[in-house]
Amino acid sequence: MIEWSKDRIWYQDMPWKRFGVPVGCRMTVIRLKNDNLLIHSPVQLTTAIQLQLAKLGRVAAIVTPNLNHHLFLSEWWLAYSQATFYAPPGLQFKRTDLVFDDALGAETPALWRGQLLQTLLRGSDKVEEVVFCDPDSQTLILGDAMAWLRNSHNPATVAVALANGCYFHPAMPLYWRHSFHNKTRLRQSLQEILTWPFDRILFAHGQVIPENGKHLFSQAFRWALA
Repeated sequence: MIEWSKDRIWYQDMPWKRFGVPVGCRMTVIRLKNDNLLIHSPVQLTTAIQLQLAKLGRVAAIVTPNLNHHLFLSEWWLAYSQATFYAPPGLQFKRTDLVFDDALGAETPALWRGQLLQTLLRGSDKVEEVVFCDPDSQTLILGDAMAWLRNSHNPATVAVALANGCYFHPAMPLYWRHSFHNKTRLRQSLQEILTWPFDRILFAHGQVIPENGKHLFSQAFRWALA
């Protein structure tokens, strides 16, 4: 597990394929007050990950940014039954086999209120994503809202990244971008996010952004902000 911000944020990368194409996936761990850990977009749970988490604190909350990030939830639910599981919009209907404790939206739950900023990326006909920001480390935490797959040398991955506009620079993949028919709602969400104090970005697929994040974010969404 890689420490992103000292004693505050870590992330774990895992190989993963979408429709047979390697795109990888990333989990983010945030240490809240009282050593409570928030797990964002959980990856496959291993003994090594469990041991590392035990050293960092107590797994208190498990969140997924959108209804596509649910593949490994069952094993986390079995291993951390004491944690609070939060469902993003639509997931409670997609995963009826799981019992979620609460739903995520634009309002920040009490567990991290005053510690993290949170809102919904609205405007899509298919998927709404919950977006987070940690002011302490100036980090924006996304799921699929942006990707940057230039760190891959796999021909299939490069081809998919080029086709979706997220190889040469970070961007929202075109397959999802085309589902945002309500540009007004999307623009409102983006304008709120751009008021947040961040300069770094973590997301689920591809290369991380360690600096100049707000500029790169605004450039990635200039098609919606114009």
